Amino acid sequence: MDRNLLLFLAWCAGGLFFEGLAGYLWFCKKPVSFSAQTPEVTDVKGYNRAVAKLYMAYGGVFVLLGLPLLAAPLPGWAACLMVAGIAGAGAALRLVYARVILPRYQTKHGDWRD
Repeated sequence: MDRNLLLFLAWCAGGLFFEGLAGYLWFCKKPVSFSAQTPEVTDVKGYNRAVAKLYMAYGGVFVLLGLPLLAAPLPGWAACLMVAGIAGAGAALRLVYARVILPRYQTKHGDWRD
């Protein structure tokens, strides 16, 4: 088997980890923790599904960022794009969680970071 294909399949395994995690989070009965502490939420099912969708999207982006691994010699710009893409996707993940998901589902009476 081609070395680049094996590298891409290993990369996809990392993306599938996030997809599997999303599937697990989708069916959790208790609110899942995205950060160090679990927030108090008004709708546990909706909150868990929103976090699961976030992880699904991240897993898909992760796999797409690995596509340059299929190129015969991996260009240097492609490796930089992969690293920058992972960092950017991780930052976007945290931003969407903090600005969209948490304000929508967090209880209004207290701050979960206390």
